Amino acid sequence: MRRSIGFVIVVLLLLSTGCKMGLDGETFLAYSWTSKPLSLYDENQSIPITITNGVYYTTDEGRYYFEYTAWDGSDWWGTYTITAEPGKLFTDGSPTYFEIALYSFGPSLYKWTYPRSLDTNREDREGYEKISINGFSIELEWGPNVHNNN
Repeated sequence: MRRSIGFVIVVLLLLSTGCKMGLDGETFLAYSWTSKPLSLYDENQSIPITITNGVYYTTDEGRYYFEYTAWDGSDWWGTYTITAEPGKLFTDGSPTYFEIALYSFGPSLYKWTYPRSLDTNREDREGYEKISINGFSIELEWGPNVHNNN
């Protein structure tokens, strides 16, 4: 009974003092390449039309579609889903930086400081990768664009 009363008192104190949940962490996305793609389109409104190699852009959480033509003329599509680290009591979430590398053999997720963790149990898709950073993730699905020659 005393624990219940103590818990209620703590909750009431937190509510009365205006306890603050922290803000979600910011998320950033960069595209990188070794040979510049011939074209690159990303539906994410946070990403500028002209993208600079390796530059991180602030982005919102969400699922986005992209496509590009690599330097050798091969066409690729992909979707990525970004989640942010949520804020905690009195603490904002940490910023998270994601990078998608654009190669002539398809896109790939790149992580600078953490070991690569691929989900290989996704046989139903052309390409799939997922990387987690501090428990938060970016997922990438991709495949070659197929053109009709009619």
